[in-house]
Amino acid sequence: MTSRFDLHASEFERHRALPAGVPEAIRAAIREVTDAQPSARVLDLGAGSGRFGRAFVEAGDSYVGVDLSLPMLREFRLRSSAASLLQADGEQLPFRNSHFQLVLLMQVLAGSNNWRGLLCEIVRVTAPGGFVVVGHSAAPANGVDVQMKKQLALILEEMGIAAHEPKKSRDQALAWLQALSSQSTQLTAASWTVQRTPQEFLDRHRSGARFSALPAALQAEALQKVSEWAAKTFGALDNEFPEVHNFELHVFRIANHLSS
Repeated sequence: MTSRFDLHASEFERHRALPAGVPEAIRAAIREVTDAQPSARVLDLGAGSGRFGRAFVEAGDSYVGVDLSLPMLREFRLRSSAASLLQADGEQLPFRNSHFQLVLLMQVLAGSNNWRGLLCEIVRVTAPGGFVVVGHSAAPANGVDVQMKKQLALILEEMGIAAHEPKKSRDQALAWLQALSSQSTQLTAASWTVQRTPQEFLDRHRSGARFSALPAALQAEALQKVSEWAAKTFGALDNEFPEVHNFELHVFRIANHLSS
């Protein structure tokens, strides 16, 4: 099994690490809103390098991290030797029905090519009355990252590359889970302030799973164009701009399994 994250696994957290205390705050918020028992079995699907999962491992939870990318899981293992990790396809999980009381989808749905198939499998392994927790980070609409993502999408469209619409996919998936749940809650689990620069966006995006899969010449042309735009828009690529980022959770209590 291979994943589009394999190639850049070793540098993933260099550009995307969470501030100290944020993973622990997210875990605490999940535990509080679900009132999960200490013995509750936790599945972290799309565990990656363990940015979120390590907080659960360190707290002694009954945690299993699953990811399609073996190199990402190796990065997780380097940072957390005690973690229970498994390489598997999220649409074909090797677990029995109703095995987990708590399933985490941290920054997963927006990048899924088949969110419905993924969620059907998630619901299958979630115990009735258990919880599915969807998490994503939210940056300000006028922030550096959001503006540059929009401009890069426009540039890629002009070059014949169809735009990926992560928010649309996530919203559809959330509505599907809402219809299947007996209870749902939305909350902000953590907030932090970061200093963003256009150059950091460019460095980070070069290792993005979708972008790095494009032909090298196309990547170079797109980055050159967005760099020129950013230099004009923000004054210089290394200018810093403070931004408040939030981590949002959507928590769903699963009522019943899908009918076969």
